[in-house]
Amino acid sequence: MDTSEHCKEVYAYFGLAMYRAQCVEQSIVQLLIVFDFFKENVPKFESREKWEADFDRFDDALSKKTMGRLLGAIKEISVLDSDIEIALSLALQKRNWLAHAYFFDRALDFINEAGRNKMISELEDAIKLFNSVEDILNPISRSAAIKYGLTDEVLEKLNNEMYEAAKGDL
Repeated sequence: MDTSEHCKEVYAYFGLAMYRAQCVEQSIVQLLIVFDFFKENVPKFESREKWEADFDRFDDALSKKTMGRLLGAIKEISVLDSDIEIALSLALQKRNWLAHAYFFDRALDFINEAGRNKMISELEDAIKLFNSVEDILNPISRSAAIKYGLTDEVLEKLNNEMYEAAKGDL
């Protein structure tokens, strides 16, 4: 592989690692929606319009929070055991390092093939970490969502509506 292609490969792995970190972040958001918003708002449901407005406000507030603040919010509602919180803290540390210091810390590695190979291996490990954390979180939010009527059928219908509205070409 030529040097240019090898550099592109490092960037591709970095992009995948950051994408997987964002997936973990969204999994935390899903937990907060189910264990905070749903718990608070389902009992006092009045109308679809009010629900949608309240949901949009809640979701908008979450979207402005850093991953660290989201993690703090999920810890506050005490729905996860300490082992899961430790895994989330590790994912947060890894995500922050990737986002804020990775290429600076690896500048000398990036200029040679062995260093780039090390970077790719390191990024693969980060991807595995993010995947494993998401594999822990998704069943938790999925199980709780089912209690509120978000069955596979309902979620499939919602997904189909979103895809249709987006008119995507994927």
